[in-house]
Amino acid sequence: MRTIIGIFSILLILIFSSLASLPAFSEEALTLKSLIEEAKANNPELKAFSEKVRARQARAKAEGYLDDPTLKVEMEDLDRTRPLNTGPGNAMLTRYTVSQMFPFPGKLSLREKIALKEAHQANSELAAKEIEVSGMVKEAYYEYAYLNEAIRKTEEIKDVLTHMSEIAQLRYSTGQVSQQDVIKINVELTMLGNELISLNAEKEIAEARLKSLISRPQGSQVSISAELPKDRVSFNTDELVESAVKQSPDIRMMEAEAHANELSVDLAKKNYYPDLMVGVAPIQRDGRFDSYDLMFQINIPIWRGKYNSQTQEATANALFLKSRLASEKNNKAFEVKGAALQVDASDRMRSLYETSLMPQVELSFESAVRNYQTGRIDFIMLLDTERELKKTRIDYLRTLLEYRKRVAALERAVGVDISATSADGGLASLSDK
Repeated sequence: MRTIIGIFSILLILIFSSLASLPAFSEEALTLKSLIEEAKANNPELKAFSEKVRARQARAKAEGYLDDPTLKVEMEDLDRTRPLNTGPGNAMLTRYTVSQMFPFPGKLSLREKIALKEAHQANSELAAKEIEVSGMVKEAYYEYAYLNEAIRKTEEIKDVLTHMSEIAQLRYSTGQVSQQDVIKINVELTMLGNELISLNAEKEIAEARLKSLISRPQGSQVSISAELPKDRVSFNTDELVESAVKQSPDIRMMEAEAHANELSVDLAKKNYYPDLMVGVAPIQRDGRFDSYDLMFQINIPIWRGKYNSQTQEATANALFLKSRLASEKNNKAFEVKGAALQVDASDRMRSLYETSLMPQVELSFESAVRNYQTGRIDFIMLLDTERELKKTRIDYLRTLLEYRKRVAALERAVGVDISATSADGGLASLSDK
């Protein structure tokens, strides 16, 4: 028995040791593309707009049907000796009338077309909301990537300062520098530590925003592969303006609403004409159906003032939306033009950092470190160049962030993923130079 228990124990140890040697499961890092796809699939606001589209589409189908027919039963000459028995068998004559209301020709189809336009409006509203959510995901992702790189750059500067601190300690021990240099560099290291605490807190906030947009619990663990893209997008501003005015979801949504109101004018004019009700009434006498009646009924639209007011209201609403649509197209053209100019300005500022400021500041810092090691400059000058290097590196990352945010704002205004179309050689692939 002891032998069996011993063998069983050895087997358990081997099993657990083999399980422990297996590689740990790691969640695949989320990229910008996967974050946008997850947001489109799980974002509660988008789900709400999707249900709104489904509701409008179902309503449009319902508008194409006639109203329910009606059934009316009339019993005549009931037996007074049995007053509580009011069934058809207690009547000398029973009439069963089945009737159906038919709107004036064109009314039913107009109602269906109006409902379809409202469904198209809801669908465009969903598309606009998808673009808005995608833009928010991009902005949060770029913010996260910026903070990630800012933390890395700050840590690199901290490592350099740590090395400088060691040099200062060595030179202080040999009497080449004062203790004040050592204290100042340690103070600078402490300040960098405080900056890292602040940057890490902001990074957690950006991560929390991403979790909210993709509808993940705030307590869940996510792995985000975030990096600020260094590539540029090229586009033709005039083509983007033209595309936005014609195809952006905001414009399509307003166009659908305007068309629906134009159809409402036609529907209001149909009220001048009567609707028709048709009925048939089989008649039962003494338990036998021996005849039937036919019935035709129309309403008489004599209150012309009411219908004039309804038509005037519908016409005014249609003209209002037509003018509002024209105004929205002007605003959209201005919005796209302004966003494109912002992208261009951000790109030029970024180029200035890449071609001039960054190389000069890095060269200045390298020279300052060499000169400090040889005693040609004092510590204050070295510290100033270090601060300028850190500031310039962080500012450069900020220009990359602003560039990407402004591209995202331009995409939101146009309603097109410019980065994707530029890569595919589509609408945004032409240079604006």
